[in-house]
Amino acid sequence: MSKGIKINSVTAREFFFFLLLTTIVAALIKLSKTYNTQYEVALSVTDVPLDRTIQTIAPELIKIQTEGSGFSLLANALDAPVAAIPYEQLDQVSKRDFVFNTNENQQVIKSVMNGDLSILSMTPSQITITIDSVASKQVPVISKATLDYKSGYGGRNKMTIVPDSVTVVGPSSLLSNIRFIPTEQKEILNINTDLSEKVQLSLDALPDELKISHKSITLHQEIAKFTEGKITVPITVLNDPEKRVKILPKTAEIIYLVELENFESITPSDFLVTCDYATASNADAYLTLKIAREPKGVKSVRLINKQVKFIVVN
Repeated sequence: MSKGIKINSVTAREFFFFLLLTTIVAALIKLSKTYNTQYEVALSVTDVPLDRTIQTIAPELIKIQTEGSGFSLLANALDAPVAAIPYEQLDQVSKRDFVFNTNENQQVIKSVMNGDLSILSMTPSQITITIDSVASKQVPVISKATLDYKSGYGGRNKMTIVPDSVTVVGPSSLLSNIRFIPTEQKEILNINTDLSEKVQLSLDALPDELKISHKSITLHQEIAKFTEGKITVPITVLNDPEKRVKILPKTAEIIYLVELENFESITPSDFLVTCDYATASNADAYLTLKIAREPKGVKSVRLINKQVKFIVVN
């Protein structure tokens, strides 16, 4: 019969206690030693006037070589320090450019570090900050929406955008490049009733430093039922004071769209079709037709024939 080895539970607890104690003591001894290490501190500017905005900070990080105990190094390893520099402490070198001397302001940088650390060196020695004036600009909104009407329907009047312009606020140097703000691409299909559609503005190309008064607009348009009409209109010859020009044919056919309720009110006298003898060429016996007048409310007006033949009678 074999006999197993028995371990006294009290002895095991004592072993692990002394092992833990030894580890802690060793760690404390190690942390109490002095070490050299490098940290990165970010820079931010506070108390900036309302009419000014930070455009760039270059470089964004200050590299600091420090000396201190392991306790101090451990405390700073847990945080990402940010040094807040008041606007008044910056040195202005031009209208938009300011500098901050890190070597002359070591105490400001050291104040964001935890523990008792000695700063051995800082790089770079100077930070450049660009601060621009804040301005505003009213720019038009351009619709990129595609409207697709149900067969027989169309817009009664021109589509409107509400609001048709937006206010953009930010650095004046960036505002000068903003000419308009487009909407997002959007298809609106099978339209047969009055339109009131919300569309988001496309702001991906807008710099982050710029703010905008609206993020969306609304498209409005009255919709009507349309029908196609065809009408014959006499042709007027221009620049023929002696009435010597004869044309063939003497009338032109026009195809147009009009609201169904106004179809009966359209007459040939509502249109004016012309050809200009001043444009005649000896090498060509044709004159180009042009619709010089059309009634309000008709759409997609077009001529079936674009030219007429002419002769000059002596």
